[in-house]
Amino acid sequence: MVTMKNVMITFLLVTLILSGCSLSEENNNYTIITGYIIDKEEGRLLVVEGLDESEFDIHEQTVEEILKIADPNATWVSIGDNRENDYSVGEQVKVTIDGGVNTSYPAQASAKHIEVVE
Repeated sequence: MVTMKNVMITFLLVTLILSGCSLSEENNNYTIITGYIIDKEEGRLLVVEGLDESEFDIHEQTVEEILKIADPNATWVSIGDNRENDYSVGEQVKVTIDGGVNTSYPAQASAKHIEVVE
């Protein structure tokens, strides 16, 4: 005999199973970082977020001094080979992160897209 309780449990299980399925292969839940480039190395940029230009002077302070001010909001962003020259220290950028963020300090992540903020 089918009871209302069994019907409800079956309905909930089917709903939960189907909610885990997706027709889209692309995950649109990206992390976005908006901040200033304070250093660059081969294939990556050091971006600090949560700071206003009035809180630091890129030309007067060392990277280490700015990192102390920004702590914990700094990320080394991998951008691909030979692209670091497309960006300048001091520029404000909006970075869409591809995948996760490694939580070292500074954090580490890979860029999906970088946009210079005017």
